[in-house]
Amino acid sequence: MRKQGMPQRGEVVICRICKMHPNSAFAELIEYGNRQGMIHVSEVAKRWVRDIREFLKENQYVVCKILNVSSEGITLSVKRVDSKEAARRLKQFNREKKAEKLLDLAAKKFGMTLDQAYEEAGNEMIDAFGSLDKAFEMAAKNPEIFENRGMDKKWTGVIEEIAKKSFAEKEYVVKMQMGVASYAPNGIELIKKALSGAKEYEVKYIAGGRYMVIGRGKNFREIEAGMLGFANSVEKDIGKNGEVSYEILKG
Repeated sequence: MRKQGMPQRGEVVICRICKMHPNSAFAELIEYGNRQGMIHVSEVAKRWVRDIREFLKENQYVVCKILNVSSEGITLSVKRVDSKEAARRLKQFNREKKAEKLLDLAAKKFGMTLDQAYEEAGNEMIDAFGSLDKAFEMAAKNPEIFENRGMDKKWTGVIEEIAKKSFAEKEYVVKMQMGVASYAPNGIELIKKALSGAKEYEVKYIAGGRYMVIGRGKNFREIEAGMLGFANSVEKDIGKNGEVSYEILKG
């Protein structure tokens, strides 16, 4: 998240709005030691802007393009950044912020400040892997490659430990509520048979023909799709002589 030297003309950077004026805003360039740049009202949007506060507010993070760097200061533009590029850079920035917090955790283990951690390890990690986020990801998933970069062993062990805790694969729990009713003479048997197809899911009876289906796994979308497929199969098994309703529960 930190870069050396001065920003270059045409570079796309992450900024935080720190001061507002009627016709301009001043922003900190987060990646460049919080150097400040100015955004003129004409560089905020591709249409005429009556009030700059319609688009910007203090402490807001925005993606800007460097228009000019001189002894007089840095000028910035918001409107010259493609919306997809802005979304991509903000997403990347948020990942780097999380990675910086991990570096700060490592620093605290040695009684150091974050700045000291950057000097001893952080800048080296960025040079080797392109970003702190990527460096911590490699430390968690492929520590051999990380360690072979020749970094001080005092750092590699601590970083690997923190990375593995942070990048541990999350298990998702997806719940689907189902209502199943059959009006056939052998309706109970039909329902039992239909629900028995949930071999990879847990099915719990609630009351009055209502059931809770629970799925677990590493990929939320895959679990959700699989459970909806199961609900469709129950619907087919019950047929026209019954009713099936289902809803994936949020949160």
